[in-house]
Amino acid sequence: MTFTESNHHQQLDQMLDQITESFTISDQQLTTLVSSLHSELTRSLQRNHKHTGELHMLPSFIHTQPPSGLSLGMSIDASGKRVRITSVNFSHNSPPSPPTTQVFVTPREFIQSNNLEGQEVLPLGITIGLPLSNTGGAGFSVSETAKEDPLDLTGSNVARGLYDTVLRNHLPVRITSVTNNTVSALIAARHMDKTTRVAAAFNHGVNAAYFEQLHNIEQQQPAKTADSRRCTPEIVAINTEVGRFGSLHNSSALPLTMWDRRVDRESRTPGARTFEKLVADKYLGEITRNILLDLMDCRLLFSTTTDATRISTECTFHTAYMAPIMEDCTADLCSVEDIFAAEFNISGISLRDRRTIQRVCCLVARRAAKLSGAVLAALVLKAGLKAGEPVSVALSGVLFDVNFEIYEMAVDTLKCILMRLQGDGVVGVLLQSRGSDLLGAAVNAASF
Repeated sequence: MTFTESNHHQQLDQMLDQITESFTISDQQLTTLVSSLHSELTRSLQRNHKHTGELHMLPSFIHTQPPSGLSLGMSIDASGKRVRITSVNFSHNSPPSPPTTQVFVTPREFIQSNNLEGQEVLPLGITIGLPLSNTGGAGFSVSETAKEDPLDLTGSNVARGLYDTVLRNHLPVRITSVTNNTVSALIAARHMDKTTRVAAAFNHGVNAAYFEQLHNIEQQQPAKTADSRRCTPEIVAINTEVGRFGSLHNSSALPLTMWDRRVDRESRTPGARTFEKLVADKYLGEITRNILLDLMDCRLLFSTTTDATRISTECTFHTAYMAPIMEDCTADLCSVEDIFAAEFNISGISLRDRRTIQRVCCLVARRAAKLSGAVLAALVLKAGLKAGEPVSVALSGVLFDVNFEIYEMAVDTLKCILMRLQGDGVVGVLLQSRGSDLLGAAVNAASF
C-alpha cells in the first residue's frame, strides 16, 4: 500500500467514524425523546393548545358496539387516485367472512357485481388518507392541518358531500362513519385483539393513532346528537399526526444531523414534519444518498472518473435498495455492485467502497428504527399502559415491507424502553396487512 492509499484510507475511516457518531443514539437520548413526545401528546390535547400544539391531535368518536351483519368499507387514498371497496359479513359467534375487495369501482358497481342489490340498506364506513376532524354526528371535515390535499377537501365536510352523492344516485347504503386511515387501522387491530392500544403506519409518510380517555381531551367533547349516544363516551381514537413532532417545540429532542437538515431544506415542506423526515420510506434513501455524495465530493468513495450523473439526481437512491445491501453477508458484497451498476451506471466498485456503502445504509436505517421504537413507546405509555397489563401495538407500512430489519429493531427498541421505564417490556406486536384500514372502516360501519 502506498502512502497516498494509506492516507486515503485513514481519511475515510475518520469521516466514517464522524458519521457513525452522528447517527448513534444513546439510551439517554431515547429516554429524552420518549419524555418529550409524551409531554407534547398531553399538551396538544389541551384546549388552549388546539392551534399552537405541535401535533394538532384529532379525536374520532368511533362506534364500539360488536360488529354485526353485512357492511361495506371504502378506502380513498390521499391523492384520490386509488379507491378500494370491501364487503365483510360479521357474526357474533364466529370470525368475519373473508372480505371481498375491489379496486377502482364505485359503490354502485361494487354492489351490482357482488349481487348485493337485494340486501337491506347497507352500512358503509369511509376511510381516507387525510387528517379528519370529527365534530360528532354527521360532521367529518378534512382538518386545516392537512399537509397536502390534492383532493382540495381541506375544511370541507366530507360526510355531507358523501351523503349528497348517495341520495342523488339512490344507492342502497347508509354512511355511518368517516375516519382517517390510521384510525381505521387501529379499529381493525382492536377488533382482532382487544388489548390493542396503538396503531402506527410507516409509509412514505408516518402517522399513528391510539385510544385516549375522553376526560383527558379538553379541546373537544362529543356533540349531543342521536349518533353520539351510540359512541362509548370514555374512549376516543386519536389521530396524532405524529410525523409533525419536532417541527416547533421539540427539535432538540430529535438528533438532527447536517444531512437531515439538507434533506429538510430541499424538501417540499421545509421546517415541517421533522420526525417523519428521519424515519419515513420517502426520506431514508435520500439521507443515505446525500452522505454518499459527500464522501464522493471528498474523493473518499469511488474513483475520480466515476460518472455521478444518476446518483447526483434527487431521490434516485430509493429506500428499497438499503435492505439487500444491509442483508448481504457474502464476502464480496455483490448486491452493492449489482444495484449501483443497474441503477446508477457505476460498476467496478472496490470492496472497501462496498463496505462503506453498506455501513452508511446500516447507520441510517438503524437510527430510524430506534427513533421509531422510542415514539411507539411514548404512544403506548400515553395510552395508559400499566405494569403487567397486556397491551398490543399494530404496525404497518411499506417501510417494513422493504426493510424487515428496521421493523425488528423498532420492536426491540420499543420493548427495551418499556422495560427500562416500566419494568415491563411485554408488549404484543401485530404486523398488519395493507388492507387493515379498509377492514377497520367495515368494522366501524357494522358496529353502528
